[in-house]
Amino acid sequence: MTIIVVAQQIKPSNHITYLNRVNEIDSIYRFKKDTLLALTMYDALFKEFPPHNSYMINEYQSYIVLSNMVNRDFGGKKSLYKLIPLIAPNWKYNKMDKDLLKLYKKYGIDSLEVEGEIGKWKRSLNKRLVDSFSIASLRDQEKNRRDGQLQRLNDKKNRELLTWTFNNYGYPSVQKIGIWGNNDVFMPMNSILNHIGGSSSEDYIYFRDKILEYIKLGDCNPEDYAYMVDKRAGSDNMGSVYGVLYFNKSKTDTIVINRNRKKIGMPSLQHSKKILEDFLKN
Repeated sequence: MTIIVVAQQIKPSNHITYLNRVNEIDSIYRFKKDTLLALTMYDALFKEFPPHNSYMINEYQSYIVLSNMVNRDFGGKKSLYKLIPLIAPNWKYNKMDKDLLKLYKKYGIDSLEVEGEIGKWKRSLNKRLVDSFSIASLRDQEKNRRDGQLQRLNDKKNRELLTWTFNNYGYPSVQKIGIWGNNDVFMPMNSILNHIGGSSSEDYIYFRDKILEYIKLGDCNPEDYAYMVDKRAGSDNMGSVYGVLYFNKSKTDTIVINRNRKKIGMPSLQHSKKILEDFLKN
């Protein structure tokens, strides 16, 4: 029997709290190598909050895989079904994870059923937004952004699209539009947001404040937001705010950066470096 999982949303005021808890647990696993403590803390976290898969940490997937490795109960089939919407956006690559598919098979969920659930997830996406952001992503990179006049026009169109989307559908999260659009167009929101950083002051302030609210809702990846803010900081000849883009290192204070990162739920600079190293190894 197919189990349909309805994605839950974390309470609006709590998602940054959730992210910081994930960062704390992940650092215990990566730096202290204390897998059992990390899993115990994840048990408590997922009883309090619906799980997400954060940028490169993929905490719920890691929790399930590590629990299985140490023969610890993670919720079995029910949790594996709950994981499907979280791995669905990047299924293009996740389906090549043989160990993950073996884990599903171990609990009586074969690859065809997983593919079927992924197909249901894809059909649940907002078709109108997928169409719009497929075009926006192509527009964002038209002529490799070498034509200045065309670039400014395209960025303006994308700002207008985002404003319209916010007003009508909220943030175009991966659970609304996915990552891969029509004809397998890659739709990285960080690129579009990055180019908003160069917009007029009035537009920029609107997007800066509005998107921060979507981070609190759990809809926007804080790393994508950080790209936009750091791009603006560079344009204004300021030091990096979040340490994602560096333009003026003489004005950069890593202590302040780490404090700023925590405010939006990002791991520290040292932690992020370790996450990236481990990600590239795998």
